[in-house]
Amino acid sequence: MPPPRDVRTRFGPNKYAALHLLIARWLRNYARPGCYHFITLGGTELKCCQSLHFIDPTLKTSAASFESSSARHEYASTTAEQLQNVGISVTTHKGDIFDFERKSDDPHLFFFDFTGTCAHADLVLRFSRMFTDGRLRENDALLITSYLGRNPGWPRVLGAFDAEFRILGVSEPEKKIVSYRRSHPSFTLFRALCNSNLQSDLLMRCFGCVEYRDSSLMGIYGYVIEEGMTDFPAFINNVPFFDIQQGVLEDS
Repeated sequence: MPPPRDVRTRFGPNKYAALHLLIARWLRNYARPGCYHFITLGGTELKCCQSLHFIDPTLKTSAASFESSSARHEYASTTAEQLQNVGISVTTHKGDIFDFERKSDDPHLFFFDFTGTCAHADLVLRFSRMFTDGRLRENDALLITSYLGRNPGWPRVLGAFDAEFRILGVSEPEKKIVSYRRSHPSFTLFRALCNSNLQSDLLMRCFGCVEYRDSSLMGIYGYVIEEGMTDFPAFINNVPFFDIQQGVLEDS
């Protein structure tokens, strides 16, 4: 019997086209295949795990997927059993990805596949805790999806990042909107770095962002963490941007 319609997580091809584009950039410039632990909000169909296996079966050494909903976790576990039959190994966990317990010093690749907007104070605190206790550390990489659709009004949305826009020297509303769409998860991550007092110890780079439309308008953003210091303007500026809908690439 198929699962109820509200249990299965359904994402269209544009989402995974965007994911593949960003992973390709990461592989070309930063990745070290054969050593990553993949930690993801994989959904009930674990498509991201299948994508990584398709791109390079030797890229990861393990994969773990988190799902807070009991019904969706059960469905994801069934999917994981099916994938095991074709050589794709995924461990499913019922719980919050931010409660992930790190057990290896090897590099980790995280996929924070949010359906909402990565621009909330709660996420700043959650990422900050992961930086502070070392669950996010040097040599790791992150992929983050964030909602770009309806908002309660641009003045309210942009006002939450007034300090960031002042640092960047961005004052025109139109330019603020462009900066927000391309960088708001970066604003959140930098705030988390500052909260954990690690902005002078970790260098975070955004290696690209891709805007796409699935059931709604979304963006996917890629990051790597290296040794060094994160300078906020350098972190935000000159990030490669790709608009799938328009087929437009703006490279750094």
